[in-house]
Amino acid sequence: MKINFTLLLLIIVLLISKHTTAQTNKFPSSGAAGIGTTTPNSSSLLEIKSTTKGLLIPRMTQTQRNAIHTPAKGLLIYQTDNNPGFYYYDGSSWNGSAYWKRSGNKIFYNAGNVGIGIAAPAYKLDVSGDINLATGNYLRTSGVRILRDNPSSGDNNVFLGDYTDTSSSPGFRNTAIGSYSMFKNTGAYNTAVGSTSLEFNTTGNSNAAFGEKAMLNNTTGSSNTAVGSGALQGNNDGNNNVAIGFQSLYDNSAEGNVAVGYKALPNSFSSAYETAIGKFALYSEYGGVNNVAIGYEALYSNVNGYNLTGLGTFTNVSTDGLTNSTAVGVSATITASNQVRIGASDISSIGGWANWSNVSDGRIKKNIKENVPGLIFINKLKPVTYNLDLDAADKIIRVPQIKDASGKPVPKTQAELDARKAKGEILYTGFVAQEVEKVAKSLNYDFSGIDAAKNDKDLYGLRYADFVVPLVKAVQELSKMNDEKDSAIQQQNIKINNLQNEIDELKTMIVSNRLTGNSQQSIALSSASLQQNIPNPYNQSTTIKYSLPKIFSSAQIIITDNSGKTIKQIPLSNALQGSINIKAGALASGSYNYSLMVDGKLIDTKKMILSK
Repeated sequence: MKINFTLLLLIIVLLISKHTTAQTNKFPSSGAAGIGTTTPNSSSLLEIKSTTKGLLIPRMTQTQRNAIHTPAKGLLIYQTDNNPGFYYYDGSSWNGSAYWKRSGNKIFYNAGNVGIGIAAPAYKLDVSGDINLATGNYLRTSGVRILRDNPSSGDNNVFLGDYTDTSSSPGFRNTAIGSYSMFKNTGAYNTAVGSTSLEFNTTGNSNAAFGEKAMLNNTTGSSNTAVGSGALQGNNDGNNNVAIGFQSLYDNSAEGNVAVGYKALPNSFSSAYETAIGKFALYSEYGGVNNVAIGYEALYSNVNGYNLTGLGTFTNVSTDGLTNSTAVGVSATITASNQVRIGASDISSIGGWANWSNVSDGRIKKNIKENVPGLIFINKLKPVTYNLDLDAADKIIRVPQIKDASGKPVPKTQAELDARKAKGEILYTGFVAQEVEKVAKSLNYDFSGIDAAKNDKDLYGLRYADFVVPLVKAVQELSKMNDEKDSAIQQQNIKINNLQNEIDELKTMIVSNRLTGNSQQSIALSSASLQQNIPNPYNQSTTIKYSLPKIFSSAQIIITDNSGKTIKQIPLSNALQGSINIKAGALASGSYNYSLMVDGKLIDTKKMILSK
């Protein structure tokens, strides 16, 4: 029988194939297997050892992983699709969250907390020890950069916040906290706290900015301090400024300004050496210099005036461009240059414990002339009484309307209205300034007591203390006139006295003739005498001397006027010689006769003149 060799060969292959497929390879029940080693460690089932090759963990898709029939607990595989990474079987399900995962060139861990240097971490990352950032790197939260390490080109800098100081040359000893704070800084010794604070600063040094947008646009300005959102926001190159308050010194570009308060001095583009303390203080200021405003809305309307001082809420100027003036007190308003205003229009009393002193040193006076008019000026003045119309004053001054933060007018309080009403009811005594000015001009007299209005928003005033000088002159003129009159009267009285003496002598002769019948008595009284008073005329006191006989019963001096009416009788004591003193206060001015009477007999009569 002929055998088909090809068919036989095919049968043999099939038999061998069947036997091979059914065969199961088994490791010994004891011992260990080795790959890459002939002496595997007996404590292990499998030892892989190689200096050139590693272990390839089976790579599967998620479908292949799930198709494993009754996987052993702890089986570890690497999944290539869907959520690539390492997965292990915990006995009931596949779990990959407790292991490190890899996605491309990124590795992450999603199984709980990680501790570095700590056995029981309480947070996702719990570190016991120092954390170091390599030079030029950042610490971020939710992708936002919050901390930049100290760049190699800087020194002792601290940057905390997204995009704080992105400059490659950030200077040294700077501190920036807040997103974009010191974004472009290259200066030194700066501190910025708040979003975008000192954002565009470049070479500015020694600045301190606290608040969102504080010193936002500063580039080269130095030695500035800004506290508050928007404080010194527009400052570019101004130096030595201090701003405390929301948008204080907001648009400043000058130096040496100080602003404290909400939007205090916000528009000081070219103003310098200004001081504004209070909400809206110097709010409209743009180009002034050396102004001081303290109080809510103090000097609110000033734009370009300089050397002004406003102390008090609502102190203001009636017009712009004034200089060297001061307003003190609530609502006090400056109306002209070189002026001081104390209090508002409803103030009814200004005073203290001493009079005001004007400088009056002769060493600093020149062109001194005694040309002050007296009576001619005083006699033309018209003293009047009057009441003040405060509404009319406000209309002339055009006092700026007080507004609140929203720009709405603020009505006057009841207390203010009551004070204005009371002020308007006061009856004053004085002069009308325009009439005084007219009188002075008519005499070509440049009278310093007139404070004329300087512009159409200013009011006339009078310096009443200056009226003392022409009043003194008038008194001097009256005194001179009185002295001249007294001199004329004195001369006239002398003439009258002489005539009177002659009459008296005639009277004496007549009386003497009448007494000749009693010669013996006349001889007895011949020792009595009366002397002329000294001084005569007199204006304060005068003395009359007399002599009396050794023996007499009564004696007296009788003073009569020119009509013969007895004015005064003065009894005399026992004395051979004596004197009496007549005071000016006892008699009125004029001429008098005085006579010595002894025992009812007239001894003598004299004339005396009293001139006060």
